[in-house]
Amino acid sequence: MPFSSTPLPDGRLSVHATTVAVADRALLITGPSGSGKSGVAAQMIALGADLVTDDLTVLSPGMRDRDGDGSLAGGVIAEMPARGVAAMELRGLGIVPMTVTGPTSLAGVLLLEPIQSRLPEPEMVLLCGVQMPLLRHPATADLAAKLILWLKTR
Repeated sequence: MPFSSTPLPDGRLSVHATTVAVADRALLITGPSGSGKSGVAAQMIALGADLVTDDLTVLSPGMRDRDGDGSLAGGVIAEMPARGVAAMELRGLGIVPMTVTGPTSLAGVLLLEPIQSRLPEPEMVLLCGVQMPLLRHPATADLAAKLILWLKTR
């Protein structure tokens, strides 16, 4: 796995990541310390996304309605840890209280790192037994807007 995660005793997975959601579709934002996880998330929230959790995300296998027609398919659920705080660390500004959204169906994973190609080949990562889209991109000024558009198509 290209990011830090820890299996939990109950079968769930704890990931060092910030998670945001657009239209009930969550994006797990990962990367090295200082890579811009919270900054990208803050930009997305300013553009209308919801915060699921900052800095630590718990993933579990779950069912989701992908097409909105009531039919359930396997998926991954992202949520705040049980002892999590409804807040976000804004580097240089401090910890800011935030409204968070409940457990949300995961649509994909973003790894903040340099990209190798303008139009990269699709990649997948296995999380909780489910293949999820893996995006690789550095934190750039236009990334938040691109990610919101990407999430709206999932």
